Amino acid sequence: MSSSLYKQLGLSGAGSPLTGRHLALLILGAGFLALTVFVVHPNEFRIQSFFAGSSSSCGGHPGTDAPAAAVGSPHVATTAAARAPPPAPDDDYVRVLIGIQTLPSKRARRHLLRDVYSLQAQEHPSVAGSVDVRFVFCNVTSADDAVLVALEAIRYGDIIVLDCAENMDNGKTYTFFSTVARLFNGSSSSNTASRRYDYVMKADDDTYLRLPALVASLRGAAREDAYYGLQMPCDTESFYPFPPFMSGMGYALSWDLVQWVASSDLARREQDGPEDMWTGRWLNLAGKAKNRYDNAPRMYNYKGASPDSCFRHGFVPDTIAVHMLKDDARWAETLAYFNATAGLPRSSALYHLPLPAASP
Repeated sequence: MSSSLYKQLGLSGAGSPLTGRHLALLILGAGFLALTVFVVHPNEFRIQSFFAGSSSSCGGHPGTDAPAAAVGSPHVATTAAARAPPPAPDDDYVRVLIGIQTLPSKRARRHLLRDVYSLQAQEHPSVAGSVDVRFVFCNVTSADDAVLVALEAIRYGDIIVLDCAENMDNGKTYTFFSTVARLFNGSSSSNTASRRYDYVMKADDDTYLRLPALVASLRGAAREDAYYGLQMPCDTESFYPFPPFMSGMGYALSWDLVQWVASSDLARREQDGPEDMWTGRWLNLAGKAKNRYDNAPRMYNYKGASPDSCFRHGFVPDTIAVHMLKDDARWAETLAYFNATAGLPRSSALYHLPLPAASP
């Protein structure tokens, strides 16, 4: 086993947290090392599909070989054949990879998001064939976290571990885009049939995405030179005037821009700074992203007791994304508004739960 893999997980070298009590646990973590080997050999491995189902049972696109998942198992992860060709592009089908940047210790949030997005895919089967959701870390340096993350990776298949020191604004987003560009690069950058994804989105773990609305919106967007999100600054009278960028709550780049980031000396040199502003800065300085999609007021921050602004307001029915859901109370309020629990059988004697408040 390559020693670099152990270093990525913080399991070797001076000051290592590894002690005798971890040896038994590391047996469970061995599977995780295999799943993260794509960092070293990225072109030989595919990431597992987040959503369960096949083209016949879950609305998957023709050309995928994902096996059918058990009915009623929203967390079952399926794997497409590693060398299966991606589906041929068409005007109505869009492929999106969403990388949710988070930390190894935030297990409860990941489980909540798995519930939320798996149920959306069940209710809207076409989403399962269009969207892959991944949780993105940099190197896992705690032996305890390595074992627990390993269990998640084995169980759900939705983890990406990047080869970088954990950070928010010092290159994690650059490393994510550049790694994805290598992982899913086709035989020809000009051949759209060789692309696995049309768009790659970076998102925060306190953002609630309504995947059907996101996919429907992206279907009408350009597939090249496209930059999609909530444009900031949205109020030039209240904000210092600086070049426009898309809010870090969740923004997407078309595949050609993801490839450009991976090959750009500008992006490689300028990684240290607010990640959303710096992504916009790369594109602005290079004259890229001619097709920009500002999704205000459908993407916004949670309002709570704060005054309305151009980026913060109450819930709206055609929402694409709500940001700043920092605690369970905010998540519960948001999910109740959008009737996320509508599928719960009300006639069952097993669920003695109060009915959620009706949406306005």
